[in-house]
Amino acid sequence: PVVMEDLYELIERKQCECLNADESFPLSNAIDIEARENDEVFLKSDCDAQLLLHISFQQIVKIHSLVIYTCEKHRAVGPKSISLFVNKPHLDFSSSESEKTSQEIGLSKDMLDGRPLELKFTSFQNVSSLSVLVKGNMSGDEDEPTIINKLVFFGFSTAIEGRKRTLEEQKAASAGDWLNPK
Repeated sequence: PVVMEDLYELIERKQCECLNADESFPLSNAIDIEARENDEVFLKSDCDAQLLLHISFQQIVKIHSLVIYTCEKHRAVGPKSISLFVNKPHLDFSSSESEKTSQEIGLSKDMLDGRPLELKFTSFQNVSSLSVLVKGNMSGDEDEPTIINKLVFFGFSTAIEGRKRTLEEQKAASAGDWLNPK
């Protein structure tokens, strides 16, 4: 089985942005590895509950799951529903209404505790960027700002690495007997 890893090292942080973020509480507070371990540091929406995050990757990745964590203190304004869009880096709030989503996720307060939320893996196979639309938060008040402490993506790179297979291994694979090469 392929080991799912934190895709943090593959995020192109200079290309990431968040629409409607409070300038004092930027996206980097939720995705930077040092910041995401500190409950006092978070991403916060500005004038209402909505956020639109654009996460760019340095290479094509497959995303298996994500963590959206909001600490206990702020969980009442953690995200309630999100829409995910694959490879739509120029999405804005108005175009997100007509664009087809890759997956919609309704969240409960206990889902914001740091557990990985599995995605429809087939929809997240060739991802160069992921847009996350936060539609609202747990308060139900669209004027109440949304808070996210930590955002983590798990999956793996599609880049081929490692040694080439030997001729024997190639023949075994071609014969369909790759589990028991002779």
